[in-house]
Amino acid sequence: MKRYWDIKVMHVKITYLDTAMAIIEIGSLRLLTDPVLDDAGTKYDDGVIALEKTTPSAMSVDELGRIDAVLLSHDQHSDNLDTRGRELLTRIPLILTTPEAARRLGANATGLEPWQQSTITGADGFAITVTAAPAQHGPDGTQDLTGPVTGFLIDWDERTAQGPIYISGDTVPFDGTIEIAERAAPVSLALLHIGHVSPGPDAGIHLSLSAVEAIKYANDLRADVVVPLHFEGWKHFSEESGAAFETFQNSDFSTKTHWLKQRESLELDL
Repeated sequence: MKRYWDIKVMHVKITYLDTAMAIIEIGSLRLLTDPVLDDAGTKYDDGVIALEKTTPSAMSVDELGRIDAVLLSHDQHSDNLDTRGRELLTRIPLILTTPEAARRLGANATGLEPWQQSTITGADGFAITVTAAPAQHGPDGTQDLTGPVTGFLIDWDERTAQGPIYISGDTVPFDGTIEIAERAAPVSLALLHIGHVSPGPDAGIHLSLSAVEAIKYANDLRADVVVPLHFEGWKHFSEESGAAFETFQNSDFSTKTHWLKQRESLELDL
């Protein structure tokens, strides 16, 4: 049996940068999610939705510093991986993503099927386990149109917090999110992609969580802390960040949710 003085609390720092891009520092390891580094006003044609970025780049590639691994939810949409983000990936030693994205990206990318795991070890020997979590970028029947996506669960030995860190990736509620809540809850920290993305005002479908859906999901996950991602910065986001913030403020998660500004950090001991 471990004595309480043998348990080591791990310091975790989350720095929000842009869209679904954040630096996650866990002990000695520095992870980056969904890199978008292009300038405001850049336009893209990804085949499903015409995309235009509206927020300025939060940080240059050089300012990012050392990145041990990128956790990439998917590569086929520019609001999760843009032109400069792709250039950055060539400098990163490890990219964890979907198998389809890994085949397109090349040798430093590893594709994970849902519930498959990978270990990332720092120079000091500290290691984390990253598990691919199911995600679906739209309602049933849209998978061929939107392409595969993944979320991630991050855990490590001797964790003192109640559960792992969870990153949703671009997803809507579906059977896979129910499975995640059943298998992974409670989670210590949930980084949830919102924005309620839609192909158009009359499309009748949405491709990411709304604030209401995210709150319900956070409750199912029994999350201690929630950090919204993917809530601003693009014209195709149908739910304005101000409306999403107000919805969270009027919920039971108002005190558990941290809305970070560009380059703002949240520090936790897990």
